[in-house]
Amino acid sequence: MSEQQENRDYEHKQSVRDCASIANHTDDENPKPTAGHETFPVWLLIICAIILIVGGTYVGANSGGFGFTSNNKSGYEPSVPAGLTGLAPELSELEKYVKDGEGVYKTVCNGCHQATGAGNEQIPPLVDSEWITNGTERFAQIVLNGMRGPITVKGTTYGAQEMPAQKGALNDKQIAQVMTYVRSKFGNISDSVVTKEMVESARQKFGARPSQYTSGELSPKGAMLPGEQPEWVAPEEPEAETEPAPEGESAQIDSGSRTHAPQNSKTT
Repeated sequence: MSEQQENRDYEHKQSVRDCASIANHTDDENPKPTAGHETFPVWLLIICAIILIVGGTYVGANSGGFGFTSNNKSGYEPSVPAGLTGLAPELSELEKYVKDGEGVYKTVCNGCHQATGAGNEQIPPLVDSEWITNGTERFAQIVLNGMRGPITVKGTTYGAQEMPAQKGALNDKQIAQVMTYVRSKFGNISDSVVTKEMVESARQKFGARPSQYTSGELSPKGAMLPGEQPEWVAPEEPEAETEPAPEGESAQIDSGSRTHAPQNSKTT
């Protein structure tokens, strides 16, 4: 083959490659739409815009406006349902005292005696326990100095776990409050409290003991700590004022007493 023929063949192949490259480049710039990727019709876009304009105009013309002044009733005040004030109920002094005792119980006693006061297989229960309901003196002894050895609560004997003394961890007021809470919550005693002064006397009497108590060393079950109950435990109700009798009734009573006097004098 001559050199001239080879040059013509090379130029032809090169031109074919160039045409194919141009065609591929054109396809990349203007790809054909595939299924699911068709171009959104312009006419449908125009129809949607018209619907939005017409709908917005209709709503604006018939809604009375969206301004605050057009929708707010002058002088309106929201009503409060009957029996509700929106404020937390005021606690009485007794309720506050018991609630403070609950806080001490949750911090110190919850881990062993449980929130329900039921205890467990090793820890005696507090619910209806005769050791908290039958006297405050021995209850104070247990809290101040702790407890060891067997103890029988409601017919069941416990003794695997020892109760630690709390006289170093709690002050007199805290002990008084937690004793009041336990007696109220688990002993259903709500008409009396243990006061700080009562615990002070118990600490002076029993606080110097170096070791824990056994059940046989505690005070008798009916022994109570000395001290008066605060006035706020059972406040006296004010006496009802008697309304004065109407003038007519008093006049009749007076006149009756005057009419009977002569009769009595006649009989005498």
